[in-house]
Amino acid sequence: MNYPQEKAPKIGIISTSIDVFSPEGKEAAENQMRQLFEKLKATGAIAATSLFFPHRIFGPLEAEKLLDRLVCERIDALVVLNSAFPHGNTFLTLATDPYLSKIPLIITAPPEFEQAQSEWSTNAYCGLVMNNCVAKQLGRPIFTLPGWSKEDDYQTEFRRILSVVYTVKEMRRDFLGKFGDAPGGFHSSSGDQIAYAALLGTRVETIDLAAVLETYHSAKAAGYKGEVQFTDQDVENTYRKMVTGKDILTDNERIQKTARLYHAFKALIEVNGFTSIAVRCWPEIIQVLDISSCLAIAWLASERIVWSAACEGDWPNAVCQSLGNLLSGQPAACLDFVNYIGGKRVVQMGHCGVGIPCVMVKPQIAEISPTRQAGSKHGPACIGQFLYGPKTGISLIQDRNRRFKMLVFTGENRSDTAQNLRYAAADVEIEQFKKLNELILEHGFPHHVAVAMGDISHELKYLCDFYGIEYLTPG
Repeated sequence: MNYPQEKAPKIGIISTSIDVFSPEGKEAAENQMRQLFEKLKATGAIAATSLFFPHRIFGPLEAEKLLDRLVCERIDALVVLNSAFPHGNTFLTLATDPYLSKIPLIITAPPEFEQAQSEWSTNAYCGLVMNNCVAKQLGRPIFTLPGWSKEDDYQTEFRRILSVVYTVKEMRRDFLGKFGDAPGGFHSSSGDQIAYAALLGTRVETIDLAAVLETYHSAKAAGYKGEVQFTDQDVENTYRKMVTGKDILTDNERIQKTARLYHAFKALIEVNGFTSIAVRCWPEIIQVLDISSCLAIAWLASERIVWSAACEGDWPNAVCQSLGNLLSGQPAACLDFVNYIGGKRVVQMGHCGVGIPCVMVKPQIAEISPTRQAGSKHGPACIGQFLYGPKTGISLIQDRNRRFKMLVFTGENRSDTAQNLRYAAADVEIEQFKKLNELILEHGFPHHVAVAMGDISHELKYLCDFYGIEYLTPG
């Protein structure tokens, strides 16, 4: 995945080995890594300011001198290439540095150099095993990546790790705006805010729903960044964009009110610097404005105003949506498990109407089924199936001992899996559906699940390894 250049992760790469072993083998490993480094810079996968240190590091004293530069440069990840067997205290020096201990550390080494005259040319992978042993004893998470860096499989895996590096970097600045609290009884829609901040960096700030309504009417908001205003023309432009190219199954006046609500949220987001949001919709917004916030918050996600937009005040789900977005490059949805999960291969995941237009097959702007709303109108909302293809479900909780656990499962939704109900949905075929049901109930995962576009299960496993989160999957 490529990023805007100002967002791409800044990495440092160093090569380390002791003085003996094949000079040709060391140079081959370093030359291939340098070529990959230049390729990643040219494609925007890493920042242009990333560093490849030209001199091979031998021992801990050289590593200490290098540390000052690494910390000063504020790199987002460090790649340690064992071009041959390394000095053990070199890695230990790097792994125990206070700054580097908070960023991803990637240890890589090639297999034996086939062109060498000796049957034991570099012993590089032995050094990787030694470093990994030290890391486990330290409790210091690392990524290990064996292989020659010119190979396609190696580069694919390297890019996966880079997407995790990017996600870790971005989550450190996650500022989540919580518009109202979760409705009464929605106990799983909340969590320990300090624990999430300590783990990921997410900070949560609550905005009263009264501020949303005031901004809706006054067309201006005040916050940390000063004041933001919007105009009737801004609302009209958004309304036009909302209805273009979509089936409209509701009153245009209600969509226009939704466009205004979108701008009220947008103003509060911009003036406070929020990166993600969770919104309490009912009963207050519905009672006062006679519309739900479904389409408004889905439009925020579709327009990339925020990384995530969860409903029913479920800010932990918004965190999962953000992880799915940052790893996949596409908005992730906040959905319910809406039917018995262990009953059939097609697992129904949907919600009233928080369909995200930019990742829908054929988005419709409609009212939610009156059957589920005691006969009353509820909308406007974007409904339909999310884009067909692989999906990844993500749920993150703390258990009763405050340990974090993440549930990750994958499947595919297609035209033949769609249940054609009146909601925003990803009806996904999952091979191990019975095991998925068992995991949800055994570990107490919530009824909300973040659904990411594509299969990002490998990346989420790496992410859990880095953060020390227990990774659970039915696969």
